[in-house]
Amino acid sequence: MTTTQNAYALGAKDDELDRLDLQASYYRMATIDAMRWAGIEPGMKVLDIGSGTGAVAFDAARLVGPTGSVLGLDLAEVPVQTANEAAVRLGLDNVSFQQADLATWQPHETFDALTGRLITMYLPDPSAVIASLTRALRPGGIVVLQEFAISSARQPSTSPLVQRTLDWVLAAFRAVGAPTDLGYDLGRVFRGAGLPTPTMTVAARWEDGPDAVAYGLLAGITRTLLPVITGHQIATAAEVGIDTLEDRLRETSQQGSGALAPLLVSAWARTPG
Repeated sequence: MTTTQNAYALGAKDDELDRLDLQASYYRMATIDAMRWAGIEPGMKVLDIGSGTGAVAFDAARLVGPTGSVLGLDLAEVPVQTANEAAVRLGLDNVSFQQADLATWQPHETFDALTGRLITMYLPDPSAVIASLTRALRPGGIVVLQEFAISSARQPSTSPLVQRTLDWVLAAFRAVGAPTDLGYDLGRVFRGAGLPTPTMTVAARWEDGPDAVAYGLLAGITRTLLPVITGHQIATAAEVGIDTLEDRLRETSQQGSGALAPLLVSAWARTPG
């Protein structure tokens, strides 16, 4: 992590990469839909920022097909290595990944589209970074950004444990200076970057019963943020009880009730041209 980004509290250890893969699977269709609606199509060259383990870039690579290409950028070395290895396993030879600081990266080619999921919340000035990166796009190029509205997570008749856990997560993100509901504010990010007001949608899966993936996602992000939660005295390790938290969250669900993970807000627009 460099000082060009907000304190990134999530890290890049194996359990965190596993959590990112689960999260990517949960929101995959919302991301594919957004890229399609935005106009990403076969033959395009796509720049994916904050690629992590590569989920968005892989789906973009499938959309653009063998006549297109995708370059993924991420600040951390381990996710970049993991993503490049996964591309080989998946047989996707039209996608590659590089380690780069988004605030200083200089393009050596022109792209048709820029994608970024859950990355702008970690940039101290997201509009400035997006404005810089869009210089790598051709006139009329596509920008697709996605961010959470974390406070939108819901469970009917919310149990005290679910609400308390969500409060811990929200407080931890705020403690490290990361906005929790940037998704709702993506229009401002676009306009600040010199882009038109974007088309925006919201999406998440509503799941019934104790097997809802949302409980695993909430427990997983709590585990990742535990050092922040305890370090900022938001809660003690004993209060969190991380090793049993997911089971206890699932026990709060009655058969037929449901759970909603945070809404993912998608926004897209084209550069002037």
